[in-house]
Amino acid sequence: MLALLAGVGALVGGSSAASGAPISETAAPRLVVVGAPGLAWSDLDGGDLPSLRAMVDEGAVGSMSVRAVRSRSCAVDGWLTLSAGRRAADAAGPCRAPLPVVDDRVPRWDAYLAAAAGGSYDAHPGTLGGELTASGTCVETIGPGAAIGGADPSGVVTAHEPELPASFSCPVVLVDGGVLPEPGAARTSALGRLDALVAQARAADPGADVVVAGLGDGMSAVRPRAVVAAGPSFGGGLLTSASTRQPGVVQLQDLTATALDRVAASVAEVTGRPLTVSAAAGSAQARVAARVGFETRAATLRALSPQVTAWLATAYVLWAVVLAVPWWRRGARPQAVPRWLRAAGVAVAVTPVSTFVVNLGPWWRAGAPGAVFCAALAVVVAVLALVALRVEARRPLGALRTVAVVTLVVLAGDVVTGSGLQLGSVFGQNPVVGGRFYGLGNTSFALYGLAVLVVVGAVAAAGRSRRTSAGLALLVLVGALAVEALPRFGADLGGPPGLLLGGLFVIASAAGVPLTRGRVLVAVLGAGALAVLVALLDWLRPAASRTHLGEFVESVFTGGAGTVVGRKVSQNLANLGSPPLLAVAAATVVLAVVAWRRGWRPVPDGEVVLRGAVVMAGVAFLVNDSGLVIPAFVALVLAPLLVAAGSAHQDLDLRTGNPVVRT
Repeated sequence: MLALLAGVGALVGGSSAASGAPISETAAPRLVVVGAPGLAWSDLDGGDLPSLRAMVDEGAVGSMSVRAVRSRSCAVDGWLTLSAGRRAADAAGPCRAPLPVVDDRVPRWDAYLAAAAGGSYDAHPGTLGGELTASGTCVETIGPGAAIGGADPSGVVTAHEPELPASFSCPVVLVDGGVLPEPGAARTSALGRLDALVAQARAADPGADVVVAGLGDGMSAVRPRAVVAAGPSFGGGLLTSASTRQPGVVQLQDLTATALDRVAASVAEVTGRPLTVSAAAGSAQARVAARVGFETRAATLRALSPQVTAWLATAYVLWAVVLAVPWWRRGARPQAVPRWLRAAGVAVAVTPVSTFVVNLGPWWRAGAPGAVFCAALAVVVAVLALVALRVEARRPLGALRTVAVVTLVVLAGDVVTGSGLQLGSVFGQNPVVGGRFYGLGNTSFALYGLAVLVVVGAVAAAGRSRRTSAGLALLVLVGALAVEALPRFGADLGGPPGLLLGGLFVIASAAGVPLTRGRVLVAVLGAGALAVLVALLDWLRPAASRTHLGEFVESVFTGGAGTVVGRKVSQNLANLGSPPLLAVAAATVVLAVVAWRRGWRPVPDGEVVLRGAVVMAGVAFLVNDSGLVIPAFVALVLAPLLVAAGSAHQDLDLRTGNPVVRT
């Protein structure tokens, strides 16, 4: 199987960035970056901003993730992240405004260095300025925020001006466009000043590439920020980079990489990648409307995600309690469950995948996007639950297998086609947080991995020949692993070991192969080798094309792996305290204890899947940074569907605890 994965590893060879050439492959005009923390596409959608509108009409547009260390990126945080090329921030506390340069040195620089050293992102403020100087060139800074972005590692700026000059002297220029205040008359005035500043910057060098970007949230609501680029290197289209692989979406760190690439400096030490332009159909106005929609979608789901998670956890806990109490107190047969309770459980189980299906429709264009999203989610959940229940009524495990097939089609199809459904979704990638922009995250893996085990189990149990069925099931497992692990698709390092071990357990159980210590050891070693192989294949690609898999391998060779692992461990421990996940885990444990006490067991094929899922979730819990996310979501989907399969033809009178057989 590993040999087969190594064969398909040839797919890793090509870069997965959107179409368009890195800036270093074209002519290298001067790069001028105007930073305006708080700038959003809703600011540019209309309004009297002729200079910015001209840039939108001529150039490329995008939405930028500006998350640094804190949930809100202050203006200083944004400039420090640009300086380091990695997530960096000011010392903890309220946002502080950048201070004017004193004697060619940035005030508070030592405090900025201390904050970065105490962080977990291995950030080194001054990287941009230092690398440009080492390349024999310079960076020109205008304004206090820009000085933070362009200072060298000691905090010194060598080409600084408090006001925009009539002409520029360095190939890279950073301009502080000011922090935009909250919406109102003051913001309108600030936008007017920004527009005038952009006009002045473009006039200072008409042949320059000018990038205007919302470097941070500032005092505005947290959301993706607007970025627009115009000039010889930026034709009409959508901005993207190899770090996001999403047309129209970039990271703040990509600006650092773009500046370094402009002078042919290495981008290996930064987490961003040079900006590219992806062709886009439609007018400039249509591209702006799409960016406004993306901004609305991201902001709405950022607000709704905690609520949906809490609602789902509450529904699961109530379902488990109502189910467990009669089993425990009334002596009822565990197989007997009322129809309404089965239906409620199935509705809970289909909710996670339904949150991705909802994104097939542009609900964010509605006047009340939050309400429309919730209504659409309720409709999708009802339809999927009804279909699953009808299939369950006709064949054992019908609901579980129906949900598994839908999940595989949705998630596998999504990662193969660019992860558009998951980007900006309740349980997928959050572009505001910016932890991942493509592939399978932890929650998606839980749903995808469970679906794979169900399908693998169904294939292994089908047919008259155990050997043939096991061989076909193994092929399905290998294909699913390729979709999950390959950098251009799922790009998941922590999931494959658990999925491989869980899948092999399911296949072995279905084929009647005993699990000896030797076989278990070989499987565990194979799972570890799989993860190493995929990461090494990604690392062998050019630095600008690597995903986080290859970057981790690079950190191992450069001595930075300890920092990465430490951050992951901290995140894992922090995620253990999530109240919704703790509630789901506790309810699952109680339900399992009650079921064991009453002697309840799922149908045979379901028991095989259950044990395989326990193996997968346990391994994934140990090797990922997601805390209880993977075990909780596996239980949340699997438990209700197994209960539905075990009691599809019986109802329970909760008043007496006696089963009522329906014919």
